[in-house]
Amino acid sequence: MAKSIWKKILASIFSLTIIALTLGGSGSLAHAVGGLTLSTAYPGLTVKPGETVEFPLEVDNKGASQSVELTTDSIPTGWKGTFLGTGKTVHQVYVKNGETQDVNYRVEVPLDAAEKTYQIRLRASGAGVSDTLTLDLKVSKAAQEQSELVAQYPELQGPGSAMFIFRVDLTNNSSQEQSYSLGAKVPPGWEISFKPSYEDKQIASISLEPEKSQGLDIQVKPPQNVKAGEYTIPIGAVSAGETVATELKVIITGTYEVELTTPTGLLKVDTTAGRETTTTLVVKNTGSADLRNVKLTARQPSNWDVTFEPEQIDLLKAGESQEVKATIKPDSKAIAGDYMVTMTASTQETSSKAEFRVTVKTSTLWGLVGVVIIGVMAYGLYYTFKVYGRR
Repeated sequence: MAKSIWKKILASIFSLTIIALTLGGSGSLAHAVGGLTLSTAYPGLTVKPGETVEFPLEVDNKGASQSVELTTDSIPTGWKGTFLGTGKTVHQVYVKNGETQDVNYRVEVPLDAAEKTYQIRLRASGAGVSDTLTLDLKVSKAAQEQSELVAQYPELQGPGSAMFIFRVDLTNNSSQEQSYSLGAKVPPGWEISFKPSYEDKQIASISLEPEKSQGLDIQVKPPQNVKAGEYTIPIGAVSAGETVATELKVIITGTYEVELTTPTGLLKVDTTAGRETTTTLVVKNTGSADLRNVKLTARQPSNWDVTFEPEQIDLLKAGESQEVKATIKPDSKAIAGDYMVTMTASTQETSSKAEFRVTVKTSTLWGLVGVVIIGVMAYGLYYTFKVYGRR
């Protein structure tokens, strides 16, 4: 009885040894004759919700040339996996003996994927042989990159009369298309508009596909009489999932504007030939920057004289005005009538002209002389008719 039991045990051990040797030999033989290897250089990736990633795969064939079936054994619910070859969906790949064929595996991560590690199991099956590959994908919202709003030149400088144009690039770094509302916070009286670069249309929002950028021209116009100084303008692009912002800076150097007029606004002077007449001018600084060395000049008819008191204003602050006396002396031989005298107030940066109509009247003395001459002529005629009219 005991002998029989021992014989059975020894027989079992012998059988198991034969099976083990056979399996070991067959494994080596399978690898040598028909082995397949499915691999990728980076089987573990960190991804963000809604992202689409691709794994470059290699199918290595140590056996006879054959078509290899590619399948997804397991994938999380809601996820999508696709084998790609030359950009098209494939389910088989032909691999020659001793060669390797490249295939891509695209994974689409759902937008609502929770933060944890997921596994996808792939299989390559040939004639009697196969191999599997497990992909680890760690979903992390921290991996999601924020969109960008970047100004090429965030600071611009110029006079208050200038139009400031900023070039800004908006980039959608998310994994899905986003629509952005564009906005800015400007000081009271300022104007701002958004335009796509190289286009002449104003927009309030823009839609961008994933990983795409759009250049924007942001036009900023200060109000009239804006004071010199630095002005910060925050701008932003707001989508359903995020808000990106940046700041622009406008440096106003001041506007240079001057106005030449009179206290009443009337540009008319009455005078007499050969006599001086004084009129009052008003020089106004209508800009936002101080004016220095404001010179007064005139263009008048030949043989006329025009002088100013003072001839130059050394400093005229923004918003201030100063009176100037202009003395006009027509030519003594000027004929009665209207003449034009152009007066100018000018600085290195700006100038203003005023056209005065000067009405010249005949001198009273010459009027009396004319009356006397007319009287003498009348008396001469009377006397002539009286003396010779009787004959």
